[in-house]
Amino acid sequence: MFDILGIIVLLALAALAMWLTRRSWRARNRIVKWVGVVPSGLFALIFSLAICLALVGFYKINFPPSRPPVTELKVASTPDQIARGARFGLLCAGCHSPNGKPPLVGVNFFEGGGPPFGTLYAANLTPAGEIRDWSDAEIIRAVREGIHKNGHSLIVMPSHVFRHLSDSDAQAIVAYLRSQPAGGSRTPPTKLNVLAALILGVGMSPTSAQPPVTQPVIAPAEGTSAAYGKYLVSVLVCTECHGEKLAGVKRFGPGPPMGPNLTMIVPGWTEAGFIQTLRTGVDPNNYKLKEGMPWKQISAFATEADLKAMYAYLHSLTPIQGPK
Repeated sequence: MFDILGIIVLLALAALAMWLTRRSWRARNRIVKWVGVVPSGLFALIFSLAICLALVGFYKINFPPSRPPVTELKVASTPDQIARGARFGLLCAGCHSPNGKPPLVGVNFFEGGGPPFGTLYAANLTPAGEIRDWSDAEIIRAVREGIHKNGHSLIVMPSHVFRHLSDSDAQAIVAYLRSQPAGGSRTPPTKLNVLAALILGVGMSPTSAQPPVTQPVIAPAEGTSAAYGKYLVSVLVCTECHGEKLAGVKRFGPGPPMGPNLTMIVPGWTEAGFIQTLRTGVDPNNYKLKEGMPWKQISAFATEADLKAMYAYLHSLTPIQGPK
């Protein structure tokens, strides 16, 4: 993935700014000389820096950190696995379905307008998409490590969260994806332009590439314990909006909406109030949750026991003063 035209344009602009700087430097009139040198020199520096950052961005996409080959496995695809995976499929539908519901036929993120970053698609995850040519292990690596079958980094995929999925839940997701009816069409390739590469290069938005998962990942036993609640919170993308410590987040640049400080809010709620919030979208203070909060998806995924476990974990947190 490389925007040759975009890089050529930046090179041409940098070369033009350098030429103007040189011409201005040769001017005999001191005023004309410095009036020309300062802005043209500044633009030459900006365009040169932009080229370097764009190349760094494209390098991050095309050459993520090396990793060992996938260890082949075959998911059993039992009815229990498929049912468990279908619950996670309800969460995946937020990005991989045009109507927020299965089947996961894919979405053009920039359809109907959006940032001028090129083309970016959430893949068709039904058997009609490219995953029909992927092994089960390659799908799990994409989910938990953010790496495409071809070795390139995925974009937007929240693998830094999904890397905490247990082995059994990761396999359940594969079982569900394989069980869907084939629908939609093969996803067009993602083609990010030089502007998107600049965003990646400067570090405003990371790629999805994560370190390899090399050890077994085992979730706590299902139930209402705080330990199981912590596991659920870690894989339900809560930290995307609420921060790694769930104390809220101050965000610069593109990304998910900013969520409030859960360590200060949830301990003041009752268990019933917490469950009501995620079932209805209205908290105990009669405050309607913001549009970006995926309470409907979480409610569809979570059993009553799941919500009690999540409450037990969040209620146990020590309050942290979040970012101002």
